[in-house]
Amino acid sequence: MTEYELSDYTATIMGNFLTALTVYFSVVTAYVVAAFVAGSRLSTTQLIIVNSCFTIAAGVVGFLAVLIFARFFAFATLTPDPDSPMKPVNFTVPLVILIVGIYVCCLVFMWDVRRREDDV
Repeated sequence: MTEYELSDYTATIMGNFLTALTVYFSVVTAYVVAAFVAGSRLSTTQLIIVNSCFTIAAGVVGFLAVLIFARFFAFATLTPDPDSPMKPVNFTVPLVILIVGIYVCCLVFMWDVRRREDDV
């Protein structure tokens, strides 16, 4: 693979990662808005359905974003010049922590919205 092909493929993978991360944040935002607007009025069955759909969607897209980033990092480290000052940094673990942390915060937010309405 030539240097141009490697850099083009690496840039394409980074674009795919950013797209997956954007979709993840869109799913999270939709869930938080739904939790804020209608969370307190959901029945238990509806809550299970909404949380299940959110868990599946956020889990799949979040996992996909992490896998794409790991692939990007693998290709970004294949520089033809090992003495190059431009070294990529592996953010895979912080990315996993970010994605899981946001997911947990969303579920806690839904729980808090439902509990707050019970207290009033």
